[in-house]
Amino acid sequence: MTNIELKALRRLFFLYVADAVTYIGKCSKRAWQYRESGSRKIPDDVINIMNKLKEERTELLLLLQTDNLFSNNKIGNLVYSRLIDSVKAELYSKGFIDKIT
Repeated sequence: MTNIELKALRRLFFLYVADAVTYIGKCSKRAWQYRESGSRKIPDDVINIMNKLKEERTELLLLLQTDNLFSNNKIGNLVYSRLIDSVKAELYSKGFIDKIT
């Protein structure tokens, strides 16, 4: 994963740097910013988490697009909640849903 991909995915997931640091990177805000700027290597565990979130987002997108349903079992999780918001925003922008609730 490149630094540009890391930053793009974080933004796609509607995460602030502070969210990414707290829930994914377990590092300082500055360390995350160094990773996004390309000054530091992205750790394998961060790459794995971001890729897993990307897969889950794709699954959510398909689920919401076809059934307009999603699982409530992770709603308390900030990252998962932001993933759902990201998916809803994409579906709204493509005209698949009338409003974002």
